[in-house]
Amino acid sequence: MGTKGKWTTLTYIAAHNNLDDYGTRSAQQILEVGSDANVRHGVLLDLQDGATRFVAGSSGNKEDEERLSGFDSGDPGRLIETAKWMFDKHPADHYALILWSHGTGWQPHEIRSVAEKVHGERRLETGEDRALLRGSRVLFRTSLTGMLAPESSAERAILFDDGTGHALDTLQLGDVAKELSEFVGQKLDLIGMDACLMGSIEVAHQLRNYAAYVVASEELVPAQSWPYDGIFNQLKLVPDMTARVLANIIVERYITYYTHHEPPFNSGDVTKIALDLSKTETFVAEMRMLSQALIAAMPQALACLEQAQTNTYFEETYDELRTNNKFGYHLWDIISMARHLSENCDVGVVKDAAAKVVRSFADSGMVVRSDHRGTWFDRTGGLSVYWIPPKKTQTRHVADAYGKVDFAQDTSWHTMLEAYRYSF
Repeated sequence: MGTKGKWTTLTYIAAHNNLDDYGTRSAQQILEVGSDANVRHGVLLDLQDGATRFVAGSSGNKEDEERLSGFDSGDPGRLIETAKWMFDKHPADHYALILWSHGTGWQPHEIRSVAEKVHGERRLETGEDRALLRGSRVLFRTSLTGMLAPESSAERAILFDDGTGHALDTLQLGDVAKELSEFVGQKLDLIGMDACLMGSIEVAHQLRNYAAYVVASEELVPAQSWPYDGIFNQLKLVPDMTARVLANIIVERYITYYTHHEPPFNSGDVTKIALDLSKTETFVAEMRMLSQALIAAMPQALACLEQAQTNTYFEETYDELRTNNKFGYHLWDIISMARHLSENCDVGVVKDAAAKVVRSFADSGMVVRSDHRGTWFDRTGGLSVYWIPPKKTQTRHVADAYGKVDFAQDTSWHTMLEAYRYSF
């Protein structure tokens, strides 16, 4: 065990897919920033030709480098083991875990494709988003058997990879954070999601007891990822910074980078949010009231919900000119939806509850910083929630496994979605 520093970070790069060149790029940026006595950076780099882990040295050299045979970066156990390896080797006042890979949200209708082997997967062109290719929807890879065990193959699909059939779902992510929090004897100071579509209230609320802050995007993430050189150089200059300050810096540097380096393939699908997880309970309480109001008002509230979804869809897709968006993934910006309900719904109890959600988002202190580029995001909040589409778009069943997520249990959101579905 080394001398205690200020910060220890692990960037866990699961790029054993079509992102291996970009994973290498991010690892090299971290390596070039390097470590010192105050801030130590560890990297797990899993590529198509194998996996390595190392600690960035003081002059761009790798320290404690290990080549890992048969490594599955999607196994929660390997993630835990790697984080413990780094955190034990370099104890610190603050710990950050950054999860780098493809990412997705709840997609219960596409589970059949999990078991299919994808062929002809191509590399991304410069600037292309991570979530555009078939076979690219993964945060981590775990066993297909374990993923399907709780429900039928038509009922559970969270963070999966079409090519390998492996995924780490929201429940497992919470379990990982819990074990690592217990290992270091404190909440993880920051969990970063350098992956598409992970900026959801379900993910944030699941982590609230085991991490202090989370940084993620509710939209797609360009293949170039975070600007690690800018973020970690700032941490190196100010090693006494708090987790809140670091979370703020990540959002600011991310948006600034892509403002000056516009992703060419989607004209700027760039959002990022930093959340204080100690404040999610206040916001979730208002989401619970909205859920209860909607349940009580069904089926009268059906028209309000369908109109809110339609308005949100056309607003955020720029009247369908913006084609690469999250709506095929059953994720909806909370504030877009709540704002439309508060402005347009003629069911009083729903209108009032939605207005309180909008106010709580601004006033609860949960949002440290939320930013974006692209005018279609100007009225969004930057945090998504699972919501099945309106009937006229596509009728989908509600994923049974969703009811196991803390947010669904704490708000009856699963019950509300079922009430919405059966009101069609």
